[in-house]
Amino acid sequence: MEDQISKISQNVEEIKSNIQDFKDKLTQKDQTIGSKDERIAELTEKLVVASKEKDDALVAKIELMKEISAEREQTNLEVTGLKQELSQRDDKIKKLKAKQRQAQDGLIGSSFEVDRMKKEVEEKERTIQEIKEKADSVSMGLTGILYDMELVVEYIKDRIRNATRSLRIVVPTVEFLREFEILEMLDQLPNSSVVNIATSLDLGEHKALVDGWKDRGWVVTNYADENFLMISADGADVSIAFTSETQVSGFYSNIQDLVTIFKQALMYPFIKGQKL
Repeated sequence: MEDQISKISQNVEEIKSNIQDFKDKLTQKDQTIGSKDERIAELTEKLVVASKEKDDALVAKIELMKEISAEREQTNLEVTGLKQELSQRDDKIKKLKAKQRQAQDGLIGSSFEVDRMKKEVEEKERTIQEIKEKADSVSMGLTGILYDMELVVEYIKDRIRNATRSLRIVVPTVEFLREFEILEMLDQLPNSSVVNIATSLDLGEHKALVDGWKDRGWVVTNYADENFLMISADGADVSIAFTSETQVSGFYSNIQDLVTIFKQALMYPFIKGQKL
């Protein structure tokens, strides 16, 4: 009986010892868990900070894009306003010229008025050019967007003026060349210039014009599609624009890699059209 009691006592002591060991291990686990909780809290805080910094950077980028968009929109509004004002000035000049032809008595006064109006128009045109350059500065390098017909025509004229060796040009019609006074500029090109021109031609109506071009050694192609405006001067730049009713969408660039790529598109009308 005493032996049984002794064994029971030993078992009790062993159980107590095991319980104590378990408590010690549990305490260690609690400490480990506490340490990990602290680490998790620290990492969570860092994650929150990093996330906030990323959000702040994103917000900053969005705000920057908004500012750029707003500036471009304001620039376009300014250009539109100046165009309207120029149009009004042009109408007034036309009326004054008509008045000159009709009334000799007012000839001198009208002439002075026309000169004054012309100077004002030139000033407005310079202002528009400055605004255009400001808008183009948003683009990278010397690549820009052509978003209305006035810009396209001005770019074409600029490239014709600066062409020294060769010119490749695609326009909708001969009437387009006449309307925007581009024919006169083409006539002023040096005879040594290598010129390729593609446009929609009436072989009867435009025979004299085509013969004159061919006499100068130009390559003339009859191309019926009237939706394209393209030009490249001296092979150093390229401009491609598409017209649909009153809408214009295009670009220009003198970045060599882009010029090389889009020259293939510029060749399309000369391949698909009828060489005269």
